[in-house]
Amino acid sequence: MAAAPKRTAVRAKQFPAKEGEPAIEVDERSADGAEGTRHIKEFVVLKSWPTGNEEDAHKANRAVVANEAIQRGLHPRGEARFDGSEDHPDGHSLILTYSVETVPSSIDTEPAETTTPRDVLADGRSED
Repeated sequence: MAAAPKRTAVRAKQFPAKEGEPAIEVDERSADGAEGTRHIKEFVVLKSWPTGNEEDAHKANRAVVANEAIQRGLHPRGEARFDGSEDHPDGHSLILTYSVETVPSSIDTEPAETTTPRDVLADGRSED
């Protein structure tokens, strides 16, 4: 019977940041892509967006970006920024793009510095 693989080999593949490749880990954990260690999140909204206060809508989206990053094993640092919008191929919608600088949780030595959705909504941190 073959020996079971060593746990450290499995962990190295699961956590590239532990092998000195944090950008690879961020990219693998970000559904909409990454730029270095910036986690990217795209929202598809109707062209009539926003229906109310635009700044409140952006603040809510920035909070969602922080939440998604945390759920994907990334620790946001600072608030997400709005990177712009473009027309969606359906002709009725827009793609809103946001990004936030992150640290993979597997190598975060200062987890208390993680920006949470509550921080974003409470204006507890400044934008990048």
